[in-house]
Amino acid sequence: MKNNHNICQKPKLAFLIFALAMYAFPLLGNSQENAPPLLALVECMKVMPGNEGNYLEVEKNIWKPLHLERTKQGIIVGWYLYKVWYTGTDDKYNYVTVTLFENPAKMEDPWQNIDPAKILPGVDLDKAMKETGASREMVSSSLIMSQAGEYPVGGPGNFKYLQLDYMKVEQGKDGEYFDAEIDIWKPVHAAFIEAGSRVGWSLWGRVFPTGAGLDYQYVTVNYMSDFSKIDMADYNDAFNKAHAGKSMDELFERTNNSRILVKSELWEVIDKVIIP
Repeated sequence: MKNNHNICQKPKLAFLIFALAMYAFPLLGNSQENAPPLLALVECMKVMPGNEGNYLEVEKNIWKPLHLERTKQGIIVGWYLYKVWYTGTDDKYNYVTVTLFENPAKMEDPWQNIDPAKILPGVDLDKAMKETGASREMVSSSLIMSQAGEYPVGGPGNFKYLQLDYMKVEQGKDGEYFDAEIDIWKPVHAAFIEAGSRVGWSLWGRVFPTGAGLDYQYVTVNYMSDFSKIDMADYNDAFNKAHAGKSMDELFERTNNSRILVKSELWEVIDKVIIP
């Protein structure tokens, strides 16, 4: 943008982008088989106690209309605002925004032809930028791409919660880890979806920042329709359906040998902008 109120100088490339081809629209939205790969720009926010109302107002009233215009122009395919559950004052972040791109070329200038003055008539843009900065601290950003997914027909739909599991994989073991996720866990998640405890699953690989010295290289995402479905998946039943006659202990051993589960997080969808 080339005006004096360039409200869109939000950092361009941010906290989590996963690495190869994607079957869906997941960490983030509705998915379709054989859809082109989606890139996810994940930005992690630290919002101080007592300031959450201000932060949510800024995201919904200032940034959401701009993201909506970007979807209309085909720059992005979706935007999500998440609250991270079970965080405290010492946690690095408690909110996350995720912006989805279908065309990597769009990321070079992701605010091209977006004029905030037209989209937000009557808004003091300088004041809005100051309010944005005062409402939160952006603590990290990365780029990710989906590598695999399992969903009902039509994708995960109106999911409300995500469980993200962050995986550390030793250098040279990426193939072993990927095979374990696809051979062992993808069929299990299909059984979860059939049973109604989940509405989707996806695997993401970290693209930027990357490197063997980081705390994780991959993330798996479980999609749930409501809070009652959290931790309600029946693993014994799903394994019996997905791997009848196989040793569950051996499959878990193969999984554990391929990666280390670093941490799990629970995210709640607070707001979103997606292509209808």
